[in-house]
Amino acid sequence: MYYHLQYTLNPILDDGSSQAISLQQPFKYFGSTYNHIFVNNNGHLTFTEPLYSYNPILKSDRDIIAPLWTDLDNRRGGSISYREDTSTAVLAQVTAAVKECFPNIPFAATSAFVATWDSVPYYNGGGVVTFQVVLAYSVHRSFILINYGDVAATTQSWLAGYHTVDSVNSYTIPVKSAPELSSSSNINVNGHWSFHVDGSPNLPTNFLSSGDGEIMNRPAEDGSSDVIFLQQPFKYFGRTYNQIFVNNNGYLTFTEPLSAYTPFLDSARDIIAPLCTRLDNRHSGSISYREDTSTAVLAQVTALSAFLISQFRCWISANFVGMRLLLPYLFCIIYAVNRVPKTCGSLQNKQHY
Repeated sequence: MYYHLQYTLNPILDDGSSQAISLQQPFKYFGSTYNHIFVNNNGHLTFTEPLYSYNPILKSDRDIIAPLWTDLDNRRGGSISYREDTSTAVLAQVTAAVKECFPNIPFAATSAFVATWDSVPYYNGGGVVTFQVVLAYSVHRSFILINYGDVAATTQSWLAGYHTVDSVNSYTIPVKSAPELSSSSNINVNGHWSFHVDGSPNLPTNFLSSGDGEIMNRPAEDGSSDVIFLQQPFKYFGRTYNQIFVNNNGYLTFTEPLSAYTPFLDSARDIIAPLCTRLDNRHSGSISYREDTSTAVLAQVTALSAFLISQFRCWISANFVGMRLLLPYLFCIIYAVNRVPKTCGSLQNKQHY
């Protein structure tokens, strides 16, 4: 682990916590925005109040990040420290770490909150633990980077992962013993874990990147967006629409929301169904949409449209080429339902901050 000269130490106290720490920049966590954070001695971060509990249970009716939740005792040695870092060197380091694992998400860190537990003993003795959690974030994007050093075995209860107050987003690092945290990973570098936690989708590389103004559909069985008014009318086989609905079960409609999950295209309505089936965003995943008129995205879809037309050898009129391929407007919908954190590409170097 590497440390910085300017850090703050947590009080030496059984089941203690830091004071409320004011963040220089708000942190987005699965749809919630926080301006304060607490570093709790027993191996977790909370946002609304300190948490003194040493009994690890993620279903705790609060947003929590727990790199190693167990009964720790800094009265017997070690240190617990934190800092918010906006130095060019650290921001470049965490930005590179995030982009290596999430290459399709535009990101440049503007702040990094770093909390480190260095050689802190278990309450019941028998060894010490060293680990670090980094919140790497910008105005729109947030990531968690967890680094594990030496983690001793223990007979105490323990847990590592994160959880949201509504239980929609929750993850427990799947290892059987605490020392395995130092030799496991979801980024192919032992002792290092990385998670995307602002709530926007993790997209395959052939998807359009997430953008500003992304709106999430509400978690609901067979639900739908509210009516979405289009900035520019959309022509669909001779009919013109000024509004659209993004339905949770994998299709778009124009005149009303549709809760059906049985796929049947002959439905007496205009419908676009990229994957019409029964989907459930109440437990995990997200369904999002946005209207995008940015130069970069319009250039991207214009080029893609031109390529597809050339591949299919379509005949089009000069009017179509001149007007439709300019694509002055794009409506983008993303379904990423029932996704779980997964292994990403290998990082070449271990990261410490």
